[in-house]
Amino acid sequence: MTPPLFKPYLIGTETFSLMELDHPRVEKEIMDEMSRGIEVYYDRRWETTGVLTEWLAQNTGLFLGKRVLILGAGVGAETLILGRHASHVWINDLAPTAVTLCQEQLVENGIHNATSLPGRYEQLDLPEVDLVVASFLVYNEDTYRSMSTFMDEHQGEIILVNERLAPFPKLLTERPHKILFEKDAALGVHF
Repeated sequence: MTPPLFKPYLIGTETFSLMELDHPRVEKEIMDEMSRGIEVYYDRRWETTGVLTEWLAQNTGLFLGKRVLILGAGVGAETLILGRHASHVWINDLAPTAVTLCQEQLVENGIHNATSLPGRYEQLDLPEVDLVVASFLVYNEDTYRSMSTFMDEHQGEIILVNERLAPFPKLLTERPHKILFEKDAALGVHF
């Protein structure tokens, strides 16, 4: 018997249907995309994203009614809480399959205020938004340069959650920021 595609998941005080990434259909779609040369790893949820998701659930006033761009969304749980409370969300990921699955997860939860933006965020024509949220996007020199360039060009607020891998502290020394939280390996920063 095939396991269910979605399972109930509590984020803060709200219940959502979270896509099971171990589901055979999901695993097949991910593996098919990876075999076509999409060099990303999104077949599991990052610990930092879980920390971010719980923090967002406790701080919905920061994005209530706002236009939010979610960079590197994957099939993330954070998109659910952001989508439920923001006026509109744009979901971005390098992997088109991740964006498609994320959109399916949003619709499963009755969230229809989302626009998909698959591809490299640094190469896309991005919308003007009130807030950008990103999780675990700075992990090597290439991703550091991409985020640094993005931050040079973006005019609004950015919430970035990352582990303290080598290039991330470098980004922090170069830009004014406020630390929002530290939990386990995750560091949440407001730029």
